[in-house]
Amino acid sequence: MHGPLPLPRRSRPPLAPYERAALSVVGVAVVGFGIHGVVHQVPGTGEYLLTVSGLMALLLTLRTKVLPAPIAFAAAASAVVHLAGGLVQVGDDVLYNTSPGPELLRYDHFGHALGIFVGALLVWEVVVRDVFAATGRGSLVAVTMLAALGLGAVNEAVEFVATLAHGGSHAGGYRNTGWDLVTNTLAGLLAAVVIHRRRRHADRQVDADRASTAVA
Repeated sequence: MHGPLPLPRRSRPPLAPYERAALSVVGVAVVGFGIHGVVHQVPGTGEYLLTVSGLMALLLTLRTKVLPAPIAFAAAASAVVHLAGGLVQVGDDVLYNTSPGPELLRYDHFGHALGIFVGALLVWEVVVRDVFAATGRGSLVAVTMLAALGLGAVNEAVEFVATLAHGGSHAGGYRNTGWDLVTNTLAGLLAAVVIHRRRRHADRQVDADRASTAVA
C-alpha cells in the first residue's frame, strides 16, 4: 500500500535585478547601523539587527515569485527606517522617540505605519495572492489586513521585552503603545484599500484578455 503522494515543491525564481538591489540596501544598512551601534554602545543593537535579518531571511524563504519592484524597495526602506529609528542617537535618546511636533508625528509611529503597510502588501504577495487566484474570495483582503495587524502586535511584544531587557530604554508607556496601535490600524486599512484596487485592476485585465481571446 502506497503512502500519500508528496506535495510538489514550488521552485523559487532567481532574484530580479531590482530585488538584488533592494536586498543590497538592506545588507549595507545592517552592516552600517550595526557598526554604528557597537561603536556607540547603543542599547538593543543586537536585537534590531537580528530582527531585520530574520525578517529578510523569512521573506526569502517564503518567496515563490518575483516581487513587484515598488514592494521590494518599500520593504528595504522599511528595514532602513527601523534600524535608523532604534540605533541613531538624538541627544540622550534615539530617533524613534523624536517628534517635530505632536505625539502623532513621532518617528516611532511613522516607522510602525510604514512597517504594517509594507507587511500587509508582502503578506498578500507572498502568502495570500495565489489562494485568492484559486478561490476569488474578496474576504482574503480583510484576512491580509488582520495578518498585518498581527505582525504589529508581535512587534509591540518585542519592543516590550527589549524595554525590560534594557532597563526601560526606548519605552514610551501606554500612550505610545496606544498611538502605535492606532497608526498600525490606519496603515493596515490603507494597505487593504491598495490591495483591493490592485485586485480589481487584475480582475479587469483578466476579463479583457478573455474577451479578446473569445473574439479571436
